[in-house]
Amino acid sequence: MAVSEEARQSLVSYLQLIVRRFEADPDLRAKVLAGVGLSPGEADEPGAEIVYPQLVRLFENMRELFGQGWFIDTPELWRPIAHGALSVACLSAPTVGAAMDVLARYMPARFATIRFVTIRGPSALTLRLTTAAPLDDTLTGTFAEIGLLGLSAGLDTLVGAPKAEMRFEFRAPRPSYADRIEALLGAEVVWGATMNAAILPERLLMMRSPLADVGLHEAAVERLEAGRRSERAPAGVKGRVERLLAHSKTGRATAEIVAASLGLSRRTLMRRLAEAGLSYRELVDIELKTRARRWLDSGAASKAEISERLGFADVTGFSRACRRWFKADA
Repeated sequence: MAVSEEARQSLVSYLQLIVRRFEADPDLRAKVLAGVGLSPGEADEPGAEIVYPQLVRLFENMRELFGQGWFIDTPELWRPIAHGALSVACLSAPTVGAAMDVLARYMPARFATIRFVTIRGPSALTLRLTTAAPLDDTLTGTFAEIGLLGLSAGLDTLVGAPKAEMRFEFRAPRPSYADRIEALLGAEVVWGATMNAAILPERLLMMRSPLADVGLHEAAVERLEAGRRSERAPAGVKGRVERLLAHSKTGRATAEIVAASLGLSRRTLMRRLAEAGLSYRELVDIELKTRARRWLDSGAASKAEISERLGFADVTGFSRACRRWFKADA
């Protein structure tokens, strides 16, 4: 499956950084992993693989167990070391401005559902954080807060005390844990804003990185660029769609949601799948057929239960699909 190592490793890293916090409490660890589709042993394997919906479920579990601001006490998620080649490329860039350009270009290669859009003004750069996949307001806020905390942590290294000249904006209203976030950001913070963003004055953008290293920067960018190409190749897109469908609740998802989860437009998704020799509808049909065969063979669920699990409007629709798939009724 042509999924870049950088993108695969990012999700696995976030999973393992969270799960390993609960190694001494097996019962709590099991609750953290509930519904994720991995056992504690599988989650800790070097070759573990997860897809975006599994990470969302993990985040939902953490919120339910520890409250909305749970990530503040999990700094492993947003410190630079968690972000692999992306952090290396940003920190080794020649200037802060160059680092921000790298972040905006390659964030989707590291984590496809979060992106930074640059908006250049006469005296400042705005980095607008957006989420590509639809999320509820609380989870959108969580991703925004983690993303901007990560940006802030990187800038602590790049610019130090002058970071106080920045401004951070959050669309969400001021939460109960706002004081802790504001202390970590160390700059002006606006809640209830029109977007999630960081605003950097021109003076900061011109500052030279204390970790500037041409060779290291070029190597990290080369890795990110390779990941970006493989993630967007037809075979890579097909494999990622298959994995998203396999981990969805019913085996279905709209093409718009899947495209957004992959950081693509719907049109680009359809074109890449066509280049790989399949349509989106065919991939959904294959996933539904696979699930139906498994559950029918197991005998553990009635036809009505399987129909509901697969998202059919009624049993008649499921029976019609079975006749098409298996040349016989369920």
